[in-house]
Amino acid sequence: MKNILGIFFLFFLGTSTLLSQDFDDLPGVDAVYFEDIKSIEYRILGNDDQADPTAQIGALNEEIAKLKKRYSTEEDLDKQTALQDDINTKERQLNTVYDDKMERDKWRLKLAAPLSTMPIVNLNAGQTIYWAFDDLNEEPTRYSYTIIPFNWDWSHRLDVATSEYLDGFSYSEINEFVFPELTVTNYTAQRFSFPNNEIKPTISGNYLLVVYETNSEEVAFTRRVFVARQEFAFVDDIRDNSFDRDSLQNINFTISYPEIYDQLAPARDVKVVVLQNGRYDNARSIEKPALVMNSRLRYGYQDKIGFKPGKEFRYIMMQTLDYPQLGTEFVNRNKDNYEVYLKPQEERSYHPNFFYRDLNGKFVTMNGVQNEEPGDPDYAHVYFTFYQDRPYYKADLYVVGKLTDWQFKDEFRLSYNNREGRYEGEALLKQGYYDYYYALKQDGSDQIDIDRTEGHAFQTSNDYTVLVYYTPPNGRFDKLVATKTLSINY
Repeated sequence: MKNILGIFFLFFLGTSTLLSQDFDDLPGVDAVYFEDIKSIEYRILGNDDQADPTAQIGALNEEIAKLKKRYSTEEDLDKQTALQDDINTKERQLNTVYDDKMERDKWRLKLAAPLSTMPIVNLNAGQTIYWAFDDLNEEPTRYSYTIIPFNWDWSHRLDVATSEYLDGFSYSEINEFVFPELTVTNYTAQRFSFPNNEIKPTISGNYLLVVYETNSEEVAFTRRVFVARQEFAFVDDIRDNSFDRDSLQNINFTISYPEIYDQLAPARDVKVVVLQNGRYDNARSIEKPALVMNSRLRYGYQDKIGFKPGKEFRYIMMQTLDYPQLGTEFVNRNKDNYEVYLKPQEERSYHPNFFYRDLNGKFVTMNGVQNEEPGDPDYAHVYFTFYQDRPYYKADLYVVGKLTDWQFKDEFRLSYNNREGRYEGEALLKQGYYDYYYALKQDGSDQIDIDRTEGHAFQTSNDYTVLVYYTPPNGRFDKLVATKTLSINY
């Protein structure tokens, strides 16, 4: 179950925990090593999102008590009326804050914060990433985490001491966890925020978040994390300027750098990565701009930065397990599990593209629909059906999306049923809403291929994120100096 694959080694030096691994073939980037780890999610929280409403509730109660005391001793009727109005106003504020606290407690994952395209936080800006994952192991497990700096394109880890990029400790234990109630599937919901006062990066750049079992020091899962310091500016929005709209969405943008960087050599010091919907499997890495002029760097105008657009995502809607929702055929509740059967699907490369608002490949877990009291999300065995007259030649069919880290995973591989003339598969998913594609894995290739299963349409809405890195001459860090994400509708 808990197989480290022999690639990670943790060792302690005093109070520091470090990882020793070259990562030559990137085996540990966005990977899950414990099969019991499920539903890894995150939200970007600002100061307002992190504020503990408990203190505000206490302060409002004190103000209300003082106003009521003044009201009880006030003899002037007009002043009594004014005081009563103040009391009513404060009580309404108290109810609002209290309801917000209750709502956050119910949902567990602080859904008041917006769903983020990528785990990017700005350095020293009071932001943090609120991480959540579930452990389905029957035995309670303690987890810790650390971070490791990487270069701009994730090709290797940086050989630097933790004191050069961290303030505080080099690792931290995860102490926030809950045991959901009234769920058929037993699991432990683990939660932690990073960066925090215990472990905080001091240099912008790419970091690998490593979560591991505290006692055994085996790595449970890893995730990319981006710490930015917005020093360069985007002069114009990311936009499309394509004349081959039937095949590609071409991205163009211009960035400028401040005067303190007037000696930089763009072809040597500046690197750019463009991501579609947070995906790294089809990321575009650009090592020099198309044009340099007056402290401005233009990208994509001459050298195309093109992405196949795909189509709006298929979706799984199962915020409730009491009845089927859109896209779901029926739901079974057994003694020890739920079964959700999705409506059969088929190729849609030749079907017209219908626009609807999706999550651009992401997912969000939740239990509860409109006007329904939310509770702890449960897990269900979700059954996929994809009709195809004959199996694909020298290719396997998979479900892909953020729910698979945009990777081909065995759990999401579909098998062909010759008798029924269709592909079938089953995966364990937490209640919520999921975007996904059906994709082919051609023999000898690891590239996600949706040309036949989904097709492409230039009108498709996609998120595009631009990451700008600056490496000082003889510098040891590739600093992340600008980021921008836009949802582009064509």
